[in-house]
Amino acid sequence: MTLAAVALLAARPAQAGGDILVSLDYQADPALPECPSAADFRREIVKQLGHDPFREHAPRRVVVRLSPAGARMEGRVEWRDANDEWEGERTFSSRNEGCAQMARGMALATTIQIQLLAHVEQDLLVKSATDSKPPRPPVGDVKPAVVSPTPASGTVASPPAPAPREPRIAVDVGVGVIQDFGDSPALVLPRVAVWWGRPSAIGLRLTVSGLGPGAEVARTDGVAQIDRLVMTIELVRFFRPGRIVQPLLAVGAGWQDVRVRGTSAMPSLAPAHEGQVFSGVVSASGGLAFELATRLFAIVEVETLLFRPSVTVQVGSAQAATLDGAALFAHGGVLARF
Repeated sequence: MTLAAVALLAARPAQAGGDILVSLDYQADPALPECPSAADFRREIVKQLGHDPFREHAPRRVVVRLSPAGARMEGRVEWRDANDEWEGERTFSSRNEGCAQMARGMALATTIQIQLLAHVEQDLLVKSATDSKPPRPPVGDVKPAVVSPTPASGTVASPPAPAPREPRIAVDVGVGVIQDFGDSPALVLPRVAVWWGRPSAIGLRLTVSGLGPGAEVARTDGVAQIDRLVMTIELVRFFRPGRIVQPLLAVGAGWQDVRVRGTSAMPSLAPAHEGQVFSGVVSASGGLAFELATRLFAIVEVETLLFRPSVTVQVGSAQAATLDGAALFAHGGVLARF
């Protein structure tokens, strides 16, 4: 079926694809030897197509990437529309081919896609022109002849399926360890985050971390149980969407609630006390997302939290812990897109 589609497109006049204009975004990893340049890749497509479809400000954009992946080499051809919306992509992988040979295969695939788009658009123009013509009335009593459609002798490639929309909602569930720069114990905090926005653009993330087991500090006068709740809203940006490994950055602000519940070693002499402190928080983080399956990722991040006011925990007359306004929060989880 693929050979029939290619033969049909090759037999069409070269100017049939003249209305399909694209801009080229080509990059080959410098670590790959003998990769063609962007100009060479473009010349290969022009040679196969018979004309030059590339324009700097064309309504469509084709993104071509060549990169190493361990012992293999990977390639990707991605199509985007005038609004930079994802339209579709095709991936390539090889263990034995050279970069130049894979690039030629990717150029052939790009040429065929341009011809397919030209074929579909030309058929739509012909259909639109036919539908706009009013039917000719019959002359006298002569009825128009009914012609039975003749089945096509060959197989015609069907129009490309519409590109799937990028998911805009995601949920991230995980756990992390928060450690302050002051004299305080590390706390293990469960973490839930809700994301909103396209993977290829800046999005929003609402995160709640806390309600975990907390931590204890003990002194001669008793024991203090420290519980912590942190809530932030952040701007998040993924880089290299569509790849197996995707870096991400996030910045935001929020608040934290630190609660302390005391237990006195000598209740008859000194009662236990409880305390609570609210602090404003500024956050910044970086991490990596690893694709496990379609729309399912494992995420690891390291986050810096700056907060004021700082928190001091007293047990009787002794200072048991200090949260002095800066902390590192290392966390990981599983993210699912919907």
